Amino acid sequence: MPLGRRVRLRDGWRMGTVIAFVPASGGLGSSTLAAAVAVRAAAASRSAVLVDLDPWGGPKDVLFGLEQEPGWRWPELSEVAGVVDGQGLADELPMACGVPVLTSPGVAVAPAGGMPPGDDLDTRLATRPATRPATRPATRPIGWLDGWLETVPDVVAGLADAHEVTVLDLPRDDRVLASVAVLVDAVVVLVGSQVPQLAAAAAVVPQLRCLLGSLREPVVRTWGDDPLLPIEPWVVLRGNRVESDLENLVIDQLDVPVVSTIGHDRTLGAEMHEGLPPGTRGRGAVVRAADELLLRLVTQSVAA
Repeated sequence: MPLGRRVRLRDGWRMGTVIAFVPASGGLGSSTLAAAVAVRAAAASRSAVLVDLDPWGGPKDVLFGLEQEPGWRWPELSEVAGVVDGQGLADELPMACGVPVLTSPGVAVAPAGGMPPGDDLDTRLATRPATRPATRPATRPIGWLDGWLETVPDVVAGLADAHEVTVLDLPRDDRVLASVAVLVDAVVVLVGSQVPQLAAAAAVVPQLRCLLGSLREPVVRTWGDDPLLPIEPWVVLRGNRVESDLENLVIDQLDVPVVSTIGHDRTLGAEMHEGLPPGTRGRGAVVRAADELLLRLVTQSVAA
């Protein structure tokens, strides 16, 4: 599956496509869909990485079956200053189905002994601890979120420079979105089909659109000769049964494209039961939605 050209940054770097996922309400499987998009991109022989940016959610190690695997998590990056070496970092991350996964932002503090300061990741790669710390603090220090958010853009930019597809799993937190707003090419909002879930979407989607506009419009920064274009949220509807009338209602009321729907997916349940990452088997409703999103990214990249 071709994923379009990579965009050259003003400073001569090249950057892949960045797609972010945000749930309109809880329990919809936004992280599952994000994981499936990364897995399907890798299955199409495209370099892909998944970045967990939800400090309030469970670590994505479990979703990928990597909780016992060695490798760096967010705490090892607490001393980052400047855009990281994305490929060097990816080589340190745990991997499943060809997808490096950066997870566990919930305890964003330095590992035991810390890491020396430096302008790039090379110094840290040469001085990294031999193994991942066995234990982590049970509580978060005051101000940990602000400190973590300062490192997020440099980490995401570096990984996006080294991968064709960078998938971001975001919470419903404008501070986290603000940290990556100028880096993303698409924002996908997962919306449920029940009345309370639709009501949540009616509140979240307009706020998200306004936030993206306010964060991106004043930015003069360009990717090469291309301006930083405005982006509209894409909606994926999820429910046991999603009728076309509901799709039309969401499109009319929220003024956003419904790019895919996800119904009941037995394949996904089987994958989770076997400890496989979502999308591994290459079939099911979640895989279909993931492929549709990747195809839409292709179209958008070529049109740009």
